Amino acid sequence: MNGKSMSCLVLCFIVFILAQSAYYASAEDDLSLRLWGQVSPFISGDAGSGSGAPDYDDAFDCGIGGGVEISWRFSNRFSFLSGIGYENYDGDSHQGISFDDLEIVPVYAGGKFHITPGNTRWDPYLRMDIGATHLSSVDVSYHSLKEEYWDSSWVFLFDVGGGLEYRWKQWGTFLEIRARYLDNPDSSMGHPSEADSSWTLPISFGFSYYF
Repeated sequence: MNGKSMSCLVLCFIVFILAQSAYYASAEDDLSLRLWGQVSPFISGDAGSGSGAPDYDDAFDCGIGGGVEISWRFSNRFSFLSGIGYENYDGDSHQGISFDDLEIVPVYAGGKFHITPGNTRWDPYLRMDIGATHLSSVDVSYHSLKEEYWDSSWVFLFDVGGGLEYRWKQWGTFLEIRARYLDNPDSSMGHPSEADSSWTLPISFGFSYYF
């Protein structure tokens, strides 16, 4: 994704958030803006094909990132949410082959099931999201040789998990853990770079503001 495309995507999402805020702010339901940081290790998947192919966690370090989402609690038990994030996975070396960094931009919508009904100070919940993720292109290097390993692409995203939020007045802080599925990236080198889909384990800590 080039800089212009990224800017357009972020701008469109900000407009979407502001439009939702304007529509729901006058309602009596809970509308919140959530900001967070997260770590996201790979837990499953092959990052290539053939004998000696690396796993994702061989090719990349734990991901670091953050994001923003808007959440609308429209009933005692259920909330709707949508969000966008950014994560960077530092490239590692495997059997002498060095991987460039992988950048991903997840864009998604989902829902939460609140285990405790009503606006309580402690709010445990389950959540599920579905959407798309932009994967950056990745190059590999071996001595003085360098070649594109994966092309940039949009892939399917699905995650499920849970969290706990502590709320005081208009503010809240939360901790979440999810299991997230990402479809396989586009190969640029043919069979050696044909990767599996992957699973990551995003662990997020953040803050909420309630309108």
